[in-house]
Amino acid sequence: MPLKITPYPNGPVGISAEGQEFPVIQMPDGDHKTVEGNTALCRCGASKNKPFCDGSHAGISFDSTNKCTTNELRTSVAPDITVHFNRAICCGSATCVQNLPAVFKSEGDDWIQPAGASAEEVIATVKKCPSGALSYTTGGVTHLAEASESSIRVIKNGPYLISGLVDFEPETWCENSSQSVFALCRCGKSSNQPFCDYSHGEQKWDDSAT
Repeated sequence: MPLKITPYPNGPVGISAEGQEFPVIQMPDGDHKTVEGNTALCRCGASKNKPFCDGSHAGISFDSTNKCTTNELRTSVAPDITVHFNRAICCGSATCVQNLPAVFKSEGDDWIQPAGASAEEVIATVKKCPSGALSYTTGGVTHLAEASESSIRVIKNGPYLISGLVDFEPETWCENSSQSVFALCRCGKSSNQPFCDYSHGEQKWDDSAT
């Protein structure tokens, strides 16, 4: 039975690890917290016990309604590879820009230029995307991010990074979404609930604030 993740309406993200060996949530400082049975992670951004829920969502009337209007792929084509990008699920880690700046530019409308490096280099970088916002097509086959080992990472001033085989059934998956590599909002500001859409960065969310 895989790790079960349940976003509760207008409430926290429920985590269930019963009957399996899934002991760890990796905290921003590198510390690890043990999950025993069931726990609830804050996704309204207001808990005084982050990343855990303390009921603050009720006090601020947190609304988890999905209001996403940007779920469409940007497609960038080179002779031997096509790169796809879905802005609605990008967590803004800049992993792609840092790893392969010849292809992934830091700004501009045409910021993905897959002809700037070999297909192998592009694929290696796409696979490092922690939110699954990047995917690629070669030989007529589209490849989404994949991970087999279950983990939850809490990013400082950012989202929950989820990877591995998990039991998770949101109302909708965005186009080209990976179901084993994705980022969940914890600032409460995302328009694409329960997923992260980089609102924490755009709105300079500080997870130490209460």
